[in-house]
Amino acid sequence: MGKNLINLLKTPVFVYTFGLFFLVYKSSLCFQLFNPLLFLCFLGGYCLVNYILIWIQRKTGLYKYGISWLILVWILVLFFSQIAAFLTTVIDPSFLRLRYLVTFIFVFSLLVYVIKRRVGYEIISGLNYLVNVFVLILTGLIIFSGVQIYLKEKGHNFYLQNRKLPSLKIKDNKDIVWILLDEYASPASLKSQFNFKDSLVDSLGNKGFYVFENMNSRSDTTVYSVNSLFNLDDSVTISNYANATVYLNQSSWINHLTKFGYDFISLDFLNIGGHPKLQDLKIFPDNYIGQVLNGTLFISAWDSLFLKHKMPYDDYNQMIVSKFNKNMHLKRSRPVFTWTHLLIPHTPFYRDAHGRVNEHPIEVFDAASSKEVTRQYTSYLSYANTVVLKMLNGIPDWKNKIIIISGDHGARMLVPEHDPRRKKTFCAIYYPGMDKLKISKIKYMQQIPFYLH
Repeated sequence: MGKNLINLLKTPVFVYTFGLFFLVYKSSLCFQLFNPLLFLCFLGGYCLVNYILIWIQRKTGLYKYGISWLILVWILVLFFSQIAAFLTTVIDPSFLRLRYLVTFIFVFSLLVYVIKRRVGYEIISGLNYLVNVFVLILTGLIIFSGVQIYLKEKGHNFYLQNRKLPSLKIKDNKDIVWILLDEYASPASLKSQFNFKDSLVDSLGNKGFYVFENMNSRSDTTVYSVNSLFNLDDSVTISNYANATVYLNQSSWINHLTKFGYDFISLDFLNIGGHPKLQDLKIFPDNYIGQVLNGTLFISAWDSLFLKHKMPYDDYNQMIVSKFNKNMHLKRSRPVFTWTHLLIPHTPFYRDAHGRVNEHPIEVFDAASSKEVTRQYTSYLSYANTVVLKMLNGIPDWKNKIIIISGDHGARMLVPEHDPRRKKTFCAIYYPGMDKLKISKIKYMQQIPFYLH
């Protein structure tokens, strides 16, 4: 038995076990989303594709050139986003083309073939053995890491379920309308980062809003920031995006509001409080299929082939605004919390200040000049101001409701990774009889639910 296993490890079985490693790695990020049947289907499909490709090589006489190219192709396909993100930091993004990567794989495979022709079978078998053992050890370490993540998040979930919270009652059971503008920086940050004076400050101030000069967010990443808000959680120690989406779907705040008799309307691409997202933008994985495929070439290829429009975030924004306007005119027997998440002024900067389509929107701000980033971001932000004011003015009897207009975090461009301005976000609050002195004490947008009574 042991001898047979050693002989097996001397063959390039790593072509198959690499797929096992990948699936274990993806599954270990969030065991709560794990689906054993889909796991077996993914693994079986991966092995079947490899078997067919190797069979074709044998039939066409190309097997003598080896199968090392398969591993390179799978690494490119399965870790596409990570590779692309790394390469953009060392290579001009304009040189990143799939044909160049395919050429590299072809040349590298020929090089491996030439080397194999010059070395003996024993050396090749030894190398296969080392690679196979390495992949198996790596898989074991990934399982160990996944168990640690699971135990950590289990403890965090226990904390969320058993802590004591301040009062979450809402003043006079007023309707709540929260409009979130993704990556909208605070007025102070806009001045220091972009030398830009935000007109929305005066527009909302004249309507009776309290507008914060500097509001903090618990995170500079959307899913962590929004999760921290809806779970009333100041710790933000969640392991990864997938775990954050699981917590967000449970949402402590929505559970409390439901007990107070509130209905919740979610206009978002995230699942919040058990309410399904309105559109799958494939940004943050919240199910096992998304968890496995997130960051792979399959997602990029699918979007390139089947997206009807090349401005998916803009399509989403237009749909959300339309649904928001319709919901605001519906008569309801219970108080309602309407949550609206717009991807403005987040990249890509699809429109200018007048709402006209930007012909060359910046998608990756690290790859553009600071001058152009500033121009497009502030222009898109001005468009956001027009959109949000029109939404506000279209709300019947809005002065009798609780209205919150905020970002989720600050602008992450033109500043270092740990610059505090990345967490400085826009925030304005209004409700009848508002105590502005009390409201001014809020330091983090995630504290707002405790100040609405």
